[in-house]
Amino acid sequence: MEDNVQHPNPVYAHLHAVLLFVGCLLYGLFGSPTPDSLGVHDVLIGVCFILSIGFARSVQAVSVPQNQKFWKSAGQILLIYGLSVPFIIAAVRGYHLTQISRDVIPFLFLFLPLFLLPILRVRTQYFRSFLFVVLLIGLLFSLRSLLIRYGFSCAFWCRDELLYLENMPTVLFTALYLIGSALRVMARGLTLDHFLTFVILISLSFLPLAAMIETSQRASLGAVVLYALIIQGVEIYRSPVRGLNVLFIFVFVLGVIDLSFSTIFDTLSAKTQSVGLNMRPQETMAVWDVVTADPLAFLFGIGWGGHFFNPAVGGLSVNFTHNFFTSFLLKTGFCGVVLAFFYIVGLLERLIRVIFLEPVIGLAMLAPILIDVIFYASFKSLDFGLMLLMVSSSLVYLRRS
Repeated sequence: MEDNVQHPNPVYAHLHAVLLFVGCLLYGLFGSPTPDSLGVHDVLIGVCFILSIGFARSVQAVSVPQNQKFWKSAGQILLIYGLSVPFIIAAVRGYHLTQISRDVIPFLFLFLPLFLLPILRVRTQYFRSFLFVVLLIGLLFSLRSLLIRYGFSCAFWCRDELLYLENMPTVLFTALYLIGSALRVMARGLTLDHFLTFVILISLSFLPLAAMIETSQRASLGAVVLYALIIQGVEIYRSPVRGLNVLFIFVFVLGVIDLSFSTIFDTLSAKTQSVGLNMRPQETMAVWDVVTADPLAFLFGIGWGGHFFNPAVGGLSVNFTHNFFTSFLLKTGFCGVVLAFFYIVGLLERLIRVIFLEPVIGLAMLAPILIDVIFYASFKSLDFGLMLLMVSSSLVYLRRS
């Protein structure tokens, strides 16, 4: 089976894995999800990822072995299409290379599962290390976001641009996974070790939660509440007595911490009344008007680097939308949307299997992926690619475990 393919040289596999983890660590410490310009940190992060992939694995990513998984075939077709048709359209329209690269680089992030999954499936401990660095990215992004929010002088960590760190999927994933893991630990039995682990995990989860609360991330905070209810429901279903004990302890801890839920709710309600859906329907209509003005634009888009006047950002001319599929419709046309849909659906099919095997990590990945695809422009970040890689690698890990 494809999931059991081994790396031909364990020494090189270990080196590539280390480069991947170093790249993720540098990204959490210094990186910007969507940098305005490439700095030294961004170059170093890129070098680590490129070296971790290597030339041979780049060729392997577009090869077509027998009995290949659907998601991989869909991803290969989308990759080939995205590196050809939108490029040709961009050249014909005369877009600047800088603008083209701001679309192409995030496009390549989507295919981290194609390039990096072979590394993580060599050894099960590689996945555990990858999970750790992803959680570390979420915690570091949360800390950096709060430092920026409260005006601390942190030139070592911060940059002179809007980073939107709290919007990143790793931040939400970290909050959810820590909460789910805390509930799962306590469900194993009411012991002192379990209780201390529970307190540590819940305490760590408050760092990304604080970053999301301070910036009123409505979709993310709603996902946290829904996720906690579902995981708690799963534990009660598995063991009613232990599940109810965990629920009692969870409510008790929240009471001790004394979070002002009414204040948080009032803040989110005020934001909803003020901005509503943040002009997302109008943004979709603006994209539709652009692509339907020309049959070729409808089929193949306006190419990488193309701009349009986006009502969701005050009518400015920008190169992005806040929805994964409207972005692909704009840049790659109807053909690109269909290919992107099959690729995402293929990975979601893998994610559904993960949810049935281990709902704590599966649902923790589902929420940020769905939110980014529908509501946020964070699908253009390295974070989103890391979450897609987490989906494909977690299924391999859980099957082996």
